[in-house]
Amino acid sequence: MHKILVTYTRPDDVAGFDKYFRDVHAPIVRKIPGLKKLVVNRITGNAMGGDPSFYLVVGLQFGSRKDFEAAMRSEENAAAGKDAVEFCRATGSEFEVMIAHEE
Repeated sequence: MHKILVTYTRPDDVAGFDKYFRDVHAPIVRKIPGLKKLVVNRITGNAMGGDPSFYLVVGLQFGSRKDFEAAMRSEENAAAGKDAVEFCRATGSEFEVMIAHEE
């Protein structure tokens, strides 16, 4: 299974981030063609102690390499990326996007 994993750091404006992610960003992401599943993981702690490095870890799952590649070229994916930059800047979070393949 082909995936995109996105990590978000803890935002300065947690309430604003949560509301925007839920009400605006996630609906934009769900429009990406070929997306099979969107998984949002809210980080609640660090198993080794201390503050966790991340606030959210989000997974976008695609059924095939072909679906994944088409999704990456889509206007909807470009819109999701642009929106992530803007809302993270506004809420004081940073993000990183990684490509993964589930074995």
